[in-house]
Amino acid sequence: MGAQPLHLSGEDVDRLVDPRGLVDTVERVLRAGVHAPRRLSVEHRGSWVAVMLAAGQGYFAVKVVGVYPGNPARGLPLVRGRLMLFDANTGSLLLEAPAEQPTGWRTAAASALALRLMGFRGGGTLGVIGAGVQASYHVRLLTQVFAFDRLLVYSRTRARAERLAALYGGRYADLEQLLRSSTVVVAATTSRTPVVKGALLRSGAYVVSVGAPRPVRELDDDVIRRARCVVVDTREGVLSESDDVPGWARVVELAELLRGARCEGEGDVAVYKSVGTASLDLAVAMHLYERARSTGMTARSS
Repeated sequence: MGAQPLHLSGEDVDRLVDPRGLVDTVERVLRAGVHAPRRLSVEHRGSWVAVMLAAGQGYFAVKVVGVYPGNPARGLPLVRGRLMLFDANTGSLLLEAPAEQPTGWRTAAASALALRLMGFRGGGTLGVIGAGVQASYHVRLLTQVFAFDRLLVYSRTRARAERLAALYGGRYADLEQLLRSSTVVVAATTSRTPVVKGALLRSGAYVVSVGAPRPVRELDDDVIRRARCVVVDTREGVLSESDDVPGWARVVELAELLRGARCEGEGDVAVYKSVGTASLDLAVAMHLYERARSTGMTARSS
């Protein structure tokens, strides 16, 4: 018999992730190339579920994730799902985990890689718009990967923003102040109207937008007009699932930058837009599996 699969809890995932190592794994996977077909989704009774598949590096990754609008009233998470990693040669299940924590980590790791590829080296102010799961993981990872001088957090629910900021030595700021003063602006919201206004951004700012898909809209057109180009996780995903990047924008994928493409133009801000891709799920599943093996974690019942 082969080894038993690892069944991870959300707490296991958070303990295992090495933020810098995860960014490196995302880069390694994207450089090597991944086959990740477009996700398959379906809606039923107001809920939405998608299946995301990726193959590469000797593995298959499968994520089933759904959005369940009635869950918060039931005391359950809005987003729920499972992530699985398989051996591509044998079909053996190697690892399975809840999808929420790995999705938060891999999205933030891709944002960190994008920032690095766009030329950011640290310093200045990190401004985060939102105080939910994605915002939390972005603060947690980015403050470990880069050295910032200051953290500002804004949310329509001020108490949540203050709690998140306090965890990392930051403070609450109103939206205009955050946009005018931040070196890096991260938008992680469910807003249907733009929260990042290009007219308010400082010259040389870096913008990361991870709210998706439609009807979420985080960036106004002035942000795109000021961009040197728009870096995306996948061109097809962003252009088909988001209204943040219009068809006239110059778009470059993360993987293309790693292969030598340039993000150049007359703009004075750098922009990264993500809607999610199974390539990143493969990367985080690989990272968790490799970290679990290196730390001697053994299989246990789920």
